[in-house]
Amino acid sequence: MSAAQAFFILFLVVSGIALVIWIFLRGWSPEQLPLWAGLVWGLLAIIKFVPALLPASIRWGESTSVVQVALGVVVLAFSLKSLILLLRHGSSLSASQRWAAYLGLAPLVIAVLALLIFFWIAGALGAKK
Repeated sequence: MSAAQAFFILFLVVSGIALVIWIFLRGWSPEQLPLWAGLVWGLLAIIKFVPALLPASIRWGESTSVVQVALGVVVLAFSLKSLILLLRHGSSLSASQRWAAYLGLAPLVIAVLALLIFFWIAGALGAKK
C-alpha cells in the first residue's frame, strides 16, 4: 500500500468518525424521525448495492470497505437515536413518528438478533464433547 492510499484511508476513517459524532450530537427532535428512517434505509441500500456498481479495480479495495463500515456506523447512530427518542417521547409521538422510529430501529434489532444467532452457533459448534 502506498503512502497516498494509506493517507486516503486514514482520511476516510477520520471523516467517518467526525460524521458519526456530528450526527449523534445534533437534531434530537422527534419531528425528524421520518427523515431518519428514510436515511437509514437509504444508507443500507447504498451499502448493499453501490459497491457492486463500482469498477472492478476498486471494488475490493480497502477504501470501499472503510466507507461501508463508516456508513454502517452512521446507520447505527441513527438507530440509537431512534431508540432513545422512542423511549424518551414514546407516548407523545404521532403514529407516523412512531412507525418511523420502529423503521429506524429495525436495523439495530436485526443486528442484535444476528449477533445472538452468531454466538449461539459459535457456542454450539465450539462446545467440547
